[in-house]
Formats: sequence, C-alpha cells, structure tokens
Amino acid sequence: MRFVLLILTMIFFATWAFSGYAGAEPAAGQAAEDAGPAVSAQAAVVLDAKTGQVLYAKEPSKRMYPASTTKILTALVVLQNARLDDRIKATGKVVNTEGSAIWLKEGEELTVSDGLYALLLNSANDVAVALAEMVGGSEKEFASMMNRTAKACGATDSHFNNPHGLPDEDHYTTALDLAKITRVAMGNRLFKEIVATKTKNIERQAPDGLTLLINHNKLLWRYDGAIGVKTGYTTQSGQCLVSAARRGEREIISVILGDDLSVWDNAAALLDHGFSSYHLVELAKAGEVVGKFPVQKGTEQVLGKTARSLWSNIPAGADPVIIPRWRLEMRPIEAPVNQGDCIGTVVITGEQGEIGRVSVVAGNSVARLSIWPPVFRGVLVVVGALVVLRLLSAWFKRHRTRSFPRL
Repeated sequence: MRFVLLILTMIFFATWAFSGYAGAEPAAGQAAEDAGPAVSAQAAVVLDAKTGQVLYAKEPSKRMYPASTTKILTALVVLQNARLDDRIKATGKVVNTEGSAIWLKEGEELTVSDGLYALLLNSANDVAVALAEMVGGSEKEFASMMNRTAKACGATDSHFNNPHGLPDEDHYTTALDLAKITRVAMGNRLFKEIVATKTKNIERQAPDGLTLLINHNKLLWRYDGAIGVKTGYTTQSGQCLVSAARRGEREIISVILGDDLSVWDNAAALLDHGFSSYHLVELAKAGEVVGKFPVQKGTEQVLGKTARSLWSNIPAGADPVIIPRWRLEMRPIEAPVNQGDCIGTVVITGEQGEIGRVSVVAGNSVARLSIWPPVFRGVLVVVGALVVLRLLSAWFKRHRTRSFPRL
C-alpha cells in the first residue's frame, strides 16, 4: 500500500525519541522546556506555523503583560467583523488615549483599512480605541469579542481588557497563547500583508496629520525572510516582540515577552533555531489511498483516502532509529456512502505518544442495494409456481376424464 511505503520512508529522515516533542497540535500544557538558545526574555516560544508544533519554549504558560502585541488580536477581531471601506471616527476618548499614536483629531474619520495599517505599523493606541468603538460599540464590548476570539484560537490562559495593551492587571496572556493567536492571524491574507509592510502612506482628513507610516518592526530590515509581526513595550511589560519569518516552504513564529536586553538579537536567535534545528516532514499525503473496505448493503467496496496531509518537525541531524507506528481505526460502513464521507482515522504515533491523526474519507460513492430485484424475483417464483400448479391441475382433470368415462 502506498501509504505504508510513505510511512516507511520516514525512517531515513526522522526520529521520534526527542525531548519536548509537542505533537501536531500542542495544547497549552504540552510545551516542554527546550535546550535551545539562551534568551534574556522572561517567556518565549517558537512555533511552526504549518503544524502548530512548539519547537522551543521558555516559561510558555507564565502570565505576562503583552503590551502592544495585543494589537495582533485587535486586528484579527476587526478583520473578522468589519469591512475595509468602513470608517472609524475619533471621539474625545480616542484623541485622549495615552501612548503611541498618529494623533487623530476629534471628529476625524479614517477607513478601517488605513486604521489597520496605523494600528500594526505605528502601533497607534488612538486608532486601536477608534476601531474598538466602531466594531464593538464600546471598548468593553470589544474586549469581550477579543476574549471570545482568543479562546477560539486556542488561547485558554489569557484575558484582554483593552484593544491597545496599556497596563491593566486583568489584561494578560502567555507566550504560548500569543503564538497561537498569531498563527491564526497570519492565516488571514490581509493581516499577513499588512504586518510585512515596511512603509505605508495613508489618507488623512487633518491637513497636518501624519500620513507616512514606518513599521516599528526592525526585523523586516534586519532578518532574512522576516514577514512580521508586532512590537510592544511598556515599563510593566518590558520589551515584547512577536516575529515571523519564511524560508522556502517553512514559516516560523517567535514570541518574546518580558525582555530587558536586545529583543531583536533574541528574536533572530529563536527564528534561526526553528529553521536550523528542525526539518519539516510530510508523514501523510492528502489523497493517499489506504485501502478498499466492504460496505454493508452496498453495491461495491469503498476506497479509503487520507483527507489531508500531516506534517511534523523532526530534529535536524537526528539518527533514524525508530519507525513511526500507525494504526487504522475504521467504523462500520453502511450504504449509501457519499464521496468525501468520513469512514475512519489513521493514527500515527512515536516514542513520545501520538504524533497526529488524519481522517479517512470515501474516495467514491457507493449506492445501497435495491430491495426490488429480490422482491421481483420472489413474485415471479410465486406466480410461476401458481401457473405450473394450475396447468398440472388442468392436465390431471383431463387425464382422469379420459381414463374413467362416466357410466
């Protein structure tokens, strides 16, 4: 079977006996400490964007102030709930917001599109409040939307109280949660485009308003393959930086919280670690045939195929000592079956437990056997028998009449 051959070939590329393996979709408590680069940050995580696998973790579940990296979630909520040509308006609360800003004038309007660039490139707190008021009706309601969205991203140990990240005792996240939020945000085409932008001119109603935006993320100029994401700093939070880079088919996300030294050097070291210390390997290929299976009351067998690819990061240079194990979990299949229906699961495991699982779907449709042909055949048998009996009865009557004439 081609699927088995694919798995067997992994012996030349992979080993599964390594510390800190987090699986294809790590949960918050699964990210182990990794002997990667020594960074001065209080908390840090390196995440593979394709698989969600944690490649490095330092205090990944420690609650920290996120500062302006909060705006990653702010932008995600806005993109999910507003149109780019909608307009935000600067209220009195907006223009009095503390911290970094593009200094909106009271009553000034801005498109959501330009507002998102100001939010993510210049880290504009005034724009963050204007976006929150437009989308949520109020900062409080927008914060509720942020928390719901964060949980949907898999961030289970975070709470957000504002759209900009200014200090608040009830406004916190973890390095792992922020990595998960960023992974989802980077799946949005426009978000990804904005955070990779170095400079941007926006339209302002105020004649003396700031129009040229310059991205605060220095890695876009300094690091090969950098594609985002967001800086942050307050006295309480220390230096914060969420960064992302792409090389070939790989995308790596790095989160640093609570740094007091060179956040740029630390981010570069973490991204280098993600790229150089691991290889991304395809364990299962989408559409791979895993077998043919009987279908109860069906007209034929059904072809089972993998629904998607399964990728995993393998330590670079590791000795290929263990073959990944897989098992097929199938449920009883009864007709009718539609192409694409889930009919089972392939589970792949290694030395550290389950690596991942892939649904097995029907590669063809299978119709249910019709009950009419058997019934029709039964009717024909009964009718035929009755006809034969009638003919035999008639024949006996005639024979008896000829053999024994009446006296």
